[in-house]
Amino acid sequence: MQVQIKKGRDSRPTLVCVRADGTRTWSQVHPFFPLHDLTHLAVERALGFRQGFFGLVDSGWSIEAFTDPKARKRMPAQALWAENIVGLLDLERGMQRRLPAREINQALRDSLAQQHVPPFRALGEKELASVRALRAELDARWMALPPGETLEVSFP
Repeated sequence: MQVQIKKGRDSRPTLVCVRADGTRTWSQVHPFFPLHDLTHLAVERALGFRQGFFGLVDSGWSIEAFTDPKARKRMPAQALWAENIVGLLDLERGMQRRLPAREINQALRDSLAQQHVPPFRALGEKELASVRALRAELDARWMALPPGETLEVSFP
């Protein structure tokens, strides 16, 4: 699947996902979401997730389907793990400091337990470094992109 994020000139960014069969789903998104979505790509690619946000979109979910409050009940555990990991990495970016794996793992355990989601295995420092490196590469490409241009990334 091709993931395309267009940087709007005078409007919000647009996320477009074009599946291998040519079908597509798209949505204009809040300016926060390009970096969030690129973090999803980094997490899902680096951890081999095929049932996270982009895996579900690739399997036929529309982007709009995720805005339905009932969607969460239909999501596989892997999608919920991905969302929680991405949320922690977004928090880390906002704090402008890298959290050690033990803190990420503890926060992930706590968050999943509160949501009644099955636990996820512990992430190692090398694994987190791989996710962060891919995220940094994607973020840099997005930040360098001129308005009106589109960043295109393959998934998986």
